Amino acid sequence: MKILFTILFFMVLFGYIFRLLLPYIMRWLMKRMGRKITEQFHNTTAKQTKREGQVIIKQTDKKEKKVDKGIGDYIDFEEEN
Repeated sequence: MKILFTILFFMVLFGYIFRLLLPYIMRWLMKRMGRKITEQFHNTTAKQTKREGQVIIKQTDKKEKKVDKGIGDYIDFEEEN
């Protein structure tokens, strides 16, 4: 019985302390997330800045079809009125 009261006492004590510390923990987490978001925003805007009239062309590789040409049949459909 004494062990049960001891466990219950520490659970209540931990809950009370956690409840008191929760606003400070949340404030710290929100500031941290805000800093990360502003860093990401500044990194993306810094990459996107360009001078007026500057043209950027990005070449993309043409990907070949992965399907073997020997597989399947070609069917030619015609419209009928």
